[in-house]
Parts: sequence; C-alpha cells; structure tokens
Amino acid sequence: MRFSGMGLQMAALISFGTYLGYRIDLIAGRWSDTETPLATLLLSLLFTFLALILVIRQALKMNK
Repeated sequence: MRFSGMGLQMAALISFGTYLGYRIDLIAGRWSDTETPLATLLLSLLFTFLALILVIRQALKMNK
C-alpha cells in the first residue's frame, strides 16, 4: 500500500507540470500545428524527473 501512494503522487506531479506547461503555451500562443509547445515539453520532463527523485528518496527512507 505504501508504493501505491507514491505512484499517485508521481502521477499528480507529472500531470500538474504538464498542465502548467500547457497553460503557459496557450498564453504564449504556441499551441498550434506549426509551433512546438516548448513549455509543455520542458515542464513535463522537469516534473517527471522531480517525481522520480522524490520517489527514490522516499524509498530510500523506507529501507533505513
């Protein structure tokens, strides 16, 4: 049960980062067929790495 909470936490963080990037790209006018949504890409990757680091830290704490 401990690890299911971590999975939900990861999903929430990644979803938040992706949504934040999407909103930034909409405001900047980059959400079209001709332009790359850079904020969505970068923030989703950043929040993915942050979520992985957070889960790894929590898993290491559990093993101590």
